[in-house]
Parts: sequence; structure tokens; C-alpha cells
Amino acid sequence: MRWGCCTTIDNLSILERIGYDYVELTMVSIADSARYGEIRQAVAKSGLRAEAFNVLLPQEIKIVGPDVDWELIRKYIGTVFPRARALGGEVVVFGSGRSRRVPEGFPRDQAHRQAVDFVEFVGETGASHDLLIGIEPLRSMECNLINRIDEADRVAQEIDQASVGVLADFYHMMEGGEPLENIANCDSQLIHVHLADTGRLWPGSGAYDYDSFFNHLKQARYDGRMSLECSYDDFPENAKAALAFLKDKWHEA
Repeated sequence: MRWGCCTTIDNLSILERIGYDYVELTMVSIADSARYGEIRQAVAKSGLRAEAFNVLLPQEIKIVGPDVDWELIRKYIGTVFPRARALGGEVVVFGSGRSRRVPEGFPRDQAHRQAVDFVEFVGETGASHDLLIGIEPLRSMECNLINRIDEADRVAQEIDQASVGVLADFYHMMEGGEPLENIANCDSQLIHVHLADTGRLWPGSGAYDYDSFFNHLKQARYDGRMSLECSYDDFPENAKAALAFLKDKWHEA
């Protein structure tokens, strides 16, 4: 298992010292050329690579609804995907709830088709850069499209591309009331995992049932990456405690 953390380059040295395997950066952070240059230099000096990227889209780029601009989408993806790969990227997370939220009154079947078309496009583009695309289910409070793993799995199966799979986010599953058994049902599609605990704080700080979660991941034969995607009271101390907690729980599962 490879353990990572969703954070910024400011914490690279901390993650490396603690013993994390990689960093997960935001895709939007490398869209600006000047910022990308800074990130590239920091990663080059670090022993860690940015193996995963979340926050795929800025909120102003819509992929469903009446305001989809395919020229803008192609330009943006054409810019960030090569940069992500150059930083060591292997997995791209498609969450971006504000970009995929279905506007009130907009036909649901049309929104679904638009989302499928977008994932198909980023899947094809990702494949050309050796990037996998993980569809992230989001709880209904954050988005009204693709809220469960089984829904993300159906989209991935509809597209049927080797470069497109599903992400299991423990926080969204718990807060959305999704059965953990759904993990095993999409075992062949599972390509990435996000971790948090009660209140979206660091793993080990709350009451989430990590024993059951990890047992279901092992039943699904998952052996990829897991990234902390959470908040902290004290980043160095919390990140250290979380990694120790996770390694113990994974070993015991």
C-alpha cells in the first residue's frame, strides 16, 4: 500500500520526514504557468512525487448544464494533464462537485449524458498521458450527480475504458450512508481511495469504523494508493499520528 496526503508543496518536507510515499496536489494549482513552475521545482527537490491529483476543475468550468464550453474544457485539460504527468502523476480524481452539479430544472438524462461524455473525453486524454481517471462519488450535500460508488461504477462500465475507474472516499460514504459492501461490488474498477474521519478530520481522530472499511478494501483486493483528504489541528503531528494509525489498521485488517 502507498500512503499519500492531499496538501500543498509547503508540506512536502514534512510528509517526506514522516514517511509518506507521495503527495496529492490539486489539478487547478498547476493550471497557472507561474505556479506550475514553482511546484515543479519543489517536487524536483523532494523525494516525493505528485502521484495523484484532486480538484480536477475550477468551479467556473461546467461539464453539465446549459453552459458547457467544450473549447474551454479541451484547452484546460490539454494544459494540465501533461503537467500532472511530468510531476509524477498517475491518478486524476474527478470530483469537482460544483462543475458537475445539475442546475435546477435541467433534464437529468441530459446531465448524465454530458457527464459521461466528459469522463470519456478525460479518459481518452488521460490514457495518452498514462493517467488513470478516478470518478469520485460525492455526498448529496455537495453535489446532486454521482453520489455513490455503485453510480460511479455504472458510469465507468458504460464508458468501458481501461483508463477510467472509481474512487472510494470514506468520508463521502459515511456521510452519505452508503453501504461499505459497495466497495467489493466494484473491485475491478477501484483505482484510488480518500481517507478522513469524523468531522472530516484526520484518520484516527474520530469514530469511523476503519476496521470494516479496510476489511472491505482487502476483500476487493485493493492494493493501490490511499490519500488523506481532511482537515488538521496541527498538520505535522496529526499527519504523523494518522499514518501510524492507518498502517496499524491496515496490518490488522
